[in-house]
Amino acid sequence: MTSASLLDVSKSYGRTPVLQNINLKINSGEFLAVLGPSGCGKTTLLRVLAGFEAPSAGEVQLGDQTVAAHGLMVPPEKRGVGIVFQNYALWPHMSVAENVGYALKVARLPRPIREERVGEALATVDLAAFAERRPADLSGGQRQRVALARCLAARNNLVLLDEPLANLDVHLRATMEEEFRRFHRESGATLVYITHDQSEAMALADRVAVMDKGRILQCASPRQLYREPASATVASFIGDGLLFPVENVRPEHAGRVRATLLGVEVALRAEAAQGPVPMAIATCHPSNLRLSGPNEANGLDVVITSRVYRGGRWSFEIRPHADPSLTYTIDLPDHGGSLPQPGEDARVAFDDLWLLPEGQGTQFDFTKTNQSSPTDQKKVFQCV
Repeated sequence: MTSASLLDVSKSYGRTPVLQNINLKINSGEFLAVLGPSGCGKTTLLRVLAGFEAPSAGEVQLGDQTVAAHGLMVPPEKRGVGIVFQNYALWPHMSVAENVGYALKVARLPRPIREERVGEALATVDLAAFAERRPADLSGGQRQRVALARCLAARNNLVLLDEPLANLDVHLRATMEEEFRRFHRESGATLVYITHDQSEAMALADRVAVMDKGRILQCASPRQLYREPASATVASFIGDGLLFPVENVRPEHAGRVRATLLGVEVALRAEAAQGPVPMAIATCHPSNLRLSGPNEANGLDVVITSRVYRGGRWSFEIRPHADPSLTYTIDLPDHGGSLPQPGEDARVAFDDLWLLPEGQGTQFDFTKTNQSSPTDQKKVFQCV
């Protein structure tokens, strides 16, 4: 198993920065997902790790060895890194066994050793019966398993996966997720998994590094990212988090505060060291909102503007009476009872709120983040 580190790594193409001051430690044997929208720099990060690109600044370390720095660039073939590409990168004229064993042949391992490793690798991914087939005779999922077997046979301690499920249908993705878990468990390798799919990252990884505009915004366990995002950008990206302006934040005890949210007194989770502040940002997920009774204390009065049935649940768009320029979404299970119609008033309550640790001294546009109509007047909230 091999650890990997990026130390203050930046990468630019001409005057265009793609990676900016990346500091990331990938632990030995860890499954790390790098998650972000298209164009955020995650594939460039993988290429710098692999040795396909030289960083413009900073250092890359694999284990105790520096493989990239000013004046130093260890080529990809000398880094001992396995790579699984989105398009599988299989030789069409070779059999499955030949594809899996090609790197071993280039390394001039004796034939008996090559055949033993190839057989073990194909058995591990349940493709022993397909050894003599060509890639064109395989399904997409089977081709992906051939690419995994190639890494197993080469016994790479660090495996980089570049959106490996992007070309597969939804049902096959779920099957391949289990294959990746099994591969990680049985190989013990360190895996770095590049993806734009939140569900993949959350289901597979020990930790998830969220990227945006060439920077890593937060690196944490999937549960911590979902429940305790470090910034408004991470909160709105992970699980379609909703953002609310809050005022008069008052600590109650370690990890709990009270504040005023659009005129309603609410309790929130917060960092243990959170102090009093006049303004801040709270977040929750659509499933953390529920319809409440008209007399329930601390409910937020809203108007229903639209609703959509999404199979087993309803998605409602709501606007608070206290500030109709803001738009939020609430998800409710379909229990077969009566539900409010568009245009009707309702009252919602919060089951869980998290106070973002960032935001002081910055401006934030809630109408833009919470996807209100473009004709709405913007509400810019000043945290001081």
